[in-house]
Amino acid sequence: MTWRGAALLAAAIAIIAAGAAAPVLVVVGAGLVLVVALAVVMDSHAAPGASDIHAVREHDDLLSVGVDNAVTLRIATLRPAEATVREELPLQAHATADAWRTALPCTLHYSVHPTVRGEIHAGRTVLRIPGPLRLGWRQTAIGADDPMRVDADIAAVRVYEALARRGQLAELGVRSMRLPSEGTEFERVREAAPDDSLRSINWKATARTGRLMASELIPERAQPVIVCVDHARLMGIGAGELTKLDHALNAALLLLHVALRSGDRAGLQLFADSVTARLPPRGGAAQLRRFLDTVRPLRPAETEADYARAFADFGHWQRRRALVVIFTDVLDAEQCDRLARQCVHLRRQHLPLLVTVRDPALDEAALREPRSSDDVYARTVAAGVIADRDDSLQLLRRRGVDVIDADPRALSPRVVNRYLEIKRRARL
Repeated sequence: MTWRGAALLAAAIAIIAAGAAAPVLVVVGAGLVLVVALAVVMDSHAAPGASDIHAVREHDDLLSVGVDNAVTLRIATLRPAEATVREELPLQAHATADAWRTALPCTLHYSVHPTVRGEIHAGRTVLRIPGPLRLGWRQTAIGADDPMRVDADIAAVRVYEALARRGQLAELGVRSMRLPSEGTEFERVREAAPDDSLRSINWKATARTGRLMASELIPERAQPVIVCVDHARLMGIGAGELTKLDHALNAALLLLHVALRSGDRAGLQLFADSVTARLPPRGGAAQLRRFLDTVRPLRPAETEADYARAFADFGHWQRRRALVVIFTDVLDAEQCDRLARQCVHLRRQHLPLLVTVRDPALDEAALREPRSSDDVYARTVAAGVIADRDDSLQLLRRRGVDVIDADPRALSPRVVNRYLEIKRRARL
């Protein structure tokens, strides 16, 4: 019943109440109540029902964790109407909107911002439509359970591709793929440019054509790039709205996409106190799908990372020299020493790159000006944790381990840039 119908019904009841003074008003009021009730029922039935309405919810097959994912709701009706529309969305969807007052037919746009990988379930679309006289309304629920798969940040891959096509990767913080004549693999012979180095001149082609020609080289392709992701206890710590593990998987996804796009072969190893999954290095776009399928159920473990066990297993199945990108976190000197020993051992055959995620909230707490004794305590603790962490990372660098320690917002570009730099310098 609408407010208009409720007001009419209240007026009829008031007439009945007035019957205390004039009994005839009781009969009149009772008649009016029946008339209003009947009018409300008939008006609500005159509103469009489920058979008159068609609703479709459109979104990507794979949603990205930690970013806004666009959703479009299209509602079609056989006849125009005013309606209150509500989407049945779980709290973990973090939708920008879930209720609207609008005219039908309509197209509604909103975003969901999931912070956990896995699957979230959107329910039905509920519509409350008043009748022609606006005395009553009909509520209709359309559709069924709509599972939405949430993966690592696949949206960043789409953005990378769009910017790469336009030659605007600098907007993402990624430097150019290569410079002229960098690399070790021959690509083509072209006319020499004024800024070509003398060693790039192809003298045989120059003699044959009578024009100064140069050889253009590109970084070697089909090299293994293997991501090792630690999902032990420390990786479950939050760094912003996502855990360090989710930030690591987002950066790993973009890195593997760039590696596959560059012609390299990408692989994966997941570990905590034991190895939980592995993907031997392969090329092709299908490898990215295998990566997403493998990491989708991954959650932080409650145990400590066993680096010795993880890299002993790695040495058994990966014999060829590879770039090994290790996403992990460090807390104390003892753990750092264990990790350093394994990286030094790994460096005998492979090229390890250690990647850790800084917690922006910790950095902000260490820099925030204190206004109370609690603020002083929080700042002191944060500064101490950061100092211990920096000492641990410095120990790794002194042992010759290549380390990236980055804020989540800069993590993916820094990892991709380091990979491209390694390719340009032919360090593999």
